[in-house]
Amino acid sequence: MIVENEIPLISVIVLCYNQEQTIGRTLDSILSQQTDYSFEIIIGEDASPTDNTRLICEEYAEKYPNIIRLMAKEPNKGVIKNYSDCLALCNGKYISTCAGDDWWHNSNKLQLQVKFLENNESYGLVFTDYRIVKFDPVSGNEIFSNSNIISNPEEDAYERLIVCNFISAGTVLFRNDIFKKHIDFKKFKSLGFFMEDYPMWLEMIQHTKFKYISTETITYTVAEGSLSNNKTDFRKTEEFENSVLDIKKYYIKKYPVKTIDTKRLLELHHHFLTSIFIRDGHFERARYHSKFLINAGIKGFIKVIICHTPMIKLYARYLNMGTNE
Repeated sequence: MIVENEIPLISVIVLCYNQEQTIGRTLDSILSQQTDYSFEIIIGEDASPTDNTRLICEEYAEKYPNIIRLMAKEPNKGVIKNYSDCLALCNGKYISTCAGDDWWHNSNKLQLQVKFLENNESYGLVFTDYRIVKFDPVSGNEIFSNSNIISNPEEDAYERLIVCNFISAGTVLFRNDIFKKHIDFKKFKSLGFFMEDYPMWLEMIQHTKFKYISTETITYTVAEGSLSNNKTDFRKTEEFENSVLDIKKYYIKKYPVKTIDTKRLLELHHHFLTSIFIRDGHFERARYHSKFLINAGIKGFIKVIICHTPMIKLYARYLNMGTNE
């Protein structure tokens, strides 16, 4: 149910770029939300140069002028600047986000989350479970899978977030006042961070409580060629993961964790990249990262052996079966 002509309680930010095949589905999933509260949609379309993403967004903005606002065209601002500009336009008490290739398959997402935050002032952010979709180029079909989110994610949340970002941005609803008080995107950009969501969670968890709801609300698209999933260009993968590592190192210095230090973060970093490059067939890069695991316990030693024996091909097959290491 769409409630119009009143100050929105919720602002939904949609960031998109070259996503003409999916942006309509994304916007429809938001417009289909069953809520007693009014909401607005702020679209940050990053001047897609090669397709009709912006044209589609303009059509939706024209059809729903009281709900949708499309940011002015400005080429290649980058994700942090794009997100920051959208947030500056948000009127809502609560903020949510959906990427232009994801969609909310649960029409009660906003209602569920707003109800919780309205009744629990000590919480500033609520996130949910999600499902994953990948495109299979062989069959031409979309392949769905579960998120396998960690158990009891609220327990020791900061420490566990430092190890791994288990919060999918599209599942989140957070209080706008908490964001305005504690998040500095200019600082993120000056530090060279590639992403906006992960450092936000690490900062906000210091100032408010997070709530996890185990209901699936969003379908998250793993897009081949994206910064976080590039099987063909290992350099982009390394660049992205190095940025993630920089974020982690910055935050354990700012908010130390007794059980995790820089040495442990580096071990986790090289463990992850070794496995990723084995899975993707970049065996030389896997061997390079495995050399940092020689003194990283039995798991590290085993991974070193795998990388320097014919076992590496068997392990690659195992990882590509979708089984977690």
